[in-house]
Amino acid sequence: MRSSFKAAMIGTVLSIAAFAAGAAHADTVVVTSNSTVASPSQSMSSSMLWAQNPTTPNLTVQVAGKTCTLVSSAQAIGATGCNYSLNVGPDGTITGALIAGNPGCTPTAQVASSCK
Repeated sequence: MRSSFKAAMIGTVLSIAAFAAGAAHADTVVVTSNSTVASPSQSMSSSMLWAQNPTTPNLTVQVAGKTCTLVSSAQAIGATGCNYSLNVGPDGTITGALIAGNPGCTPTAQVASSCK
């Protein structure tokens, strides 16, 4: 009897873990750095994509000497992940946007100001 109870408990825990894992959504942050070359005159950019199935309420990304704290899909529960873009200008200014996500994700108007 004790063995079957233990097996049932393990099965329940694994079922809950599988359900919780299935509910997670991948979050992404695309960071684009822009620069200019004076001579010969040229503009360059480089992009990097970071993807994560979050386990914490926030995504923390360090860019251009600042730390950006964005809401993750672990906090903004909904049908999709929180997907952001961060653009670093040649002068180090950061702009950003919520590319796609739930209403609970950091809104576009607050993405750049989340970098301090």
